[in-house]
Order: sequence, then C-alpha cells, then structure tokens
Amino acid sequence: MRPLLTPDQMYALERDYFDTGAPSLPLMERAAQALIDAFEARFGPLEGRRVAVACGAGNNGGDGWAFACLAAQKHARVTILATKPVESLKGDALTCARRAQALGLDIRDDAAQIPRPDAWVDALFGIGLSRPVSEEYAAVIARINEDHRSGSRVLAVDAPSGLSLLTGHPLGACVEADVTVTFEYPKRGHYLFDGLDLCGEVIVSPIGLAERPLPEGAALLVQPEDALAALPARRRNIHKGSCGHLLIVAGSLGMCGAAMYAARAALRMGTGLVTLAAPRSILPTLQALTPGAMCLGLPEENGALSAAAAEPIRAALAGKSAAIVGPGLGKAAPEAVAAVLEADLPAVVDADALNAVSRCEALRALLGPRHVLTPHPGEAARLMGPVGEDQIAAATRLWEATGAVVLLKGASTVIRGEGVHVSASGCGGMATGGSGDVLAGMIGGLLAQGVAPETAAWAGSQLHGLAGEAAARRFTETAMTAADLIDCWPEALKKLAGSKKV
Repeated sequence: MRPLLTPDQMYALERDYFDTGAPSLPLMERAAQALIDAFEARFGPLEGRRVAVACGAGNNGGDGWAFACLAAQKHARVTILATKPVESLKGDALTCARRAQALGLDIRDDAAQIPRPDAWVDALFGIGLSRPVSEEYAAVIARINEDHRSGSRVLAVDAPSGLSLLTGHPLGACVEADVTVTFEYPKRGHYLFDGLDLCGEVIVSPIGLAERPLPEGAALLVQPEDALAALPARRRNIHKGSCGHLLIVAGSLGMCGAAMYAARAALRMGTGLVTLAAPRSILPTLQALTPGAMCLGLPEENGALSAAAAEPIRAALAGKSAAIVGPGLGKAAPEAVAAVLEADLPAVVDADALNAVSRCEALRALLGPRHVLTPHPGEAARLMGPVGEDQIAAATRLWEATGAVVLLKGASTVIRGEGVHVSASGCGGMATGGSGDVLAGMIGGLLAQGVAPETAAWAGSQLHGLAGEAAARRFTETAMTAADLIDCWPEALKKLAGSKKV
C-alpha cells in the first residue's frame, strides 16, 4: 500500500518537519534535483534542449526557479515565464529567483514572447489549489496545452496546474501533462477522476520527509502485490468443498447476462462451488451459459423474482459461505433481497439490490459490516442523495450511514470500511455493460473463500482492473468486452504472480 495524502495532510507533514528546526531551502533544492532526474529519465538529456519554465508566486514556483538554475547548469536553453515580478516573491522562492537572475537566465513576463519550446515545466500552482483558475493563469495554461498538442513535452511540478489534488477535478483551465512529479507521497487527486488523465505518468520522488509520522486517516493506494497477497493460499490437499460455496441471487427476463458474468467471474476466482438462484424462466439459458455453476429456479412474477422466492432463497443459503445479490434482478420483490441480507453470511450487494435498498428502509436496516455495497455514483445518489465532487467523502458518508463496506465505483474505485483504500488499476475499455457484474463475481468469490469483506472489496477491485488491463492489451480498449475481463483474468494473474504458485 502507498499512503495517498490530501493537500492538508501533506502540509501537516511539512510543518512537522520544519518544527524540528530543519531549514527549508535544502528541501526545495532536493525537489529541483528530483525534477531534473525525472525530466532526463523521461524526455532525454537536457543539454541543448529548449525548456520553458512557468513559475507561479508560491513555493511551487520556487521549485520551478530552482529547476531552471539546475537545467541551465546542464546547458539547457532555459526561458522562465515569471507570472509575478521577482521582487514580489518571498522566502525560498525569492532566493531561487535571485539565483536565476545572477546566472543571467532569460526571464520573461509574457508567454507570447516565448517561442514554442521542446518542453514546458509547469510550476504555476502547487498542491493547495482550491479555487477556480483566474483568467490570467488560464491564458498561460492554454498556451502550455497548445504547445503540448504541437509536440512540446510537459512536466508538471506536484500537480498539473488547475487540478484539485483533493478531488481530482479540474478547477477550470488545467494543464495536460505527460509526467507529474510529486514529492514524498502521491496525493488523492492524482488518482481520482480527471487526475488519471491530466497527470500523465505520476512519479513520486523522496525529498526527506518520509521519516515523519504519517497523518492519521491517510487513504491507501492499493498496489498489485497487495491484491496478490490477499488471494487465499491454495494447498495441494484440498477439494471443491474447501474453496467455498457461493450463492448468487441474480438475473431476470432480459438480463441473463448479468447473472452469467457474476457466476463465471466467481468461478475464475477459484470458488469451489457456485449456485445461481434465478427466475425459473431463464434457468435453461443460464445453465447453457454457465455449465460450471449449479442452478436453482425460483418463483417469479413478470420475469423477476416474486415475494415467494424468499423462502427458497433462505433454504438455499444453508451451507453456503457467501452470497451475491443484485446483478440483473430487475424489479425483484424486496422480500427476495431481504432473504440474503438477513442471512449471517458475507454478501455483495450490487446493482438492482442496491436500488431495492434505496426504496425500502427496512432493507437498509439489515445492512452491516458483513456486506459489501458496490454502487456506481447514480446508485449511491439514490442511497444517500447527491454524491458531490469528493469521492472519498461520499464513500465515507455511505459507510457511516449503513455500517457496510462501501465500494464506490469511478475511474478509480474508493473502498471505505474501517480504512480508506483507492484502487486505480484498470482502463477506459472497462466502461462497457457487464463489467460491474464481473466485479461483483470476483469479490463474491473472494468472500466465499474466506477473505474478509473489506479486504475482498479492495483486492477484488484491484484484480478486476488488472484483468481489464490484460484485456486491453489483447483486444484494445475500444474492442474489449466484459467477457474479455473474465477470459483475460488468468493471464493477468500469471503476469502478477510471476514465478509464485497461484
């Protein structure tokens, strides 16, 4: 896991460092050297390159001034765009700007005066931006982006200017970076919403703060190796009954695919036994689509589960180790959903089961820590009202309201239980029907094998994204489908595990 800080948490870390009496200028100098190293590693040697450095008024701008001095010493052809007069700067930023003046660097105050460079270094705003970008800075950002589209490379310092590192949303105009170098720890906005696209590659460079205690409540960015470690160990002397038995209550007339995807994904996760409980009318289809699963026909009305399905579901839950309820259920009777929620079993509550909960307070009262809720933003809004721009805050509100583990889907997924986890694996090709059903099946498979609900949620989400990346490599993001996630999951697992037995 990698700590994923808010801007305020990062500021607290810096204050704790400076309270020890440590000087601040060496920190800025180390940051500048980290920028030099990242620039040359990604874009090639600085010598002879035309580099424009856009410097704001604060310490982020100071990092830019310090970078410019080091780049000039490496014989780059440096031009500095000073958005504020040097005389108005303070502290370390002023010190570094004076050094640039002493070196005789080309300093200008109008972006229009600067020919298109080989690369821009964006040091306009730091991690604390929280208000819309002014017209003055929007014009500079527009120039950087125009040059980027014309072939200039862009390296952002801490954040692409204009991006909120709390939420991952742009605050008006925003730089589009190839590489973002941030210091000591990644920040939330790097891995949420538009941050995933605007930051480009995120490089985290140490500058000497990691020895300080982390702020309490920091979110954790899930790494592939964390998810691999969460997979149940598989002994040689086992049988299918040792690997869990999952009941999936899913499907309705016209939505067989959701049940099928969930069942196939659960089987691919190593679940020993899977039983699909679905309306009787679709049972022949499900049996043909998922021969590895057992099927149980349930009473229905208008193609969806009726209230009479509740008792057979309760009976079917006996002897099971986990459940999934919701994929493709349509407008199933709430009694059928209640039968799963009342059981003393870990369960994934997905899709139409979430919609049933949003309509029925009695169902909401049944939720608890053994349940994993998997809403997308629309479903979350039906459960608790407007989600807002802060995905982690929204997941926290829903967790506090229900007591269940919450997996709030998005470009990155936020998992909220006793801790806060962010899973940023995956790709744009996963924006296709059925992907969520596959996710439910993967998490349900982990639950059935004894993985704790919160761990199953963040590990399942990370592995789901890795399967999506494998599918994109094979089929492209445009052409891949939800079925490809299941088929490519073994490939992703083998790549992740390397020589380790899985």
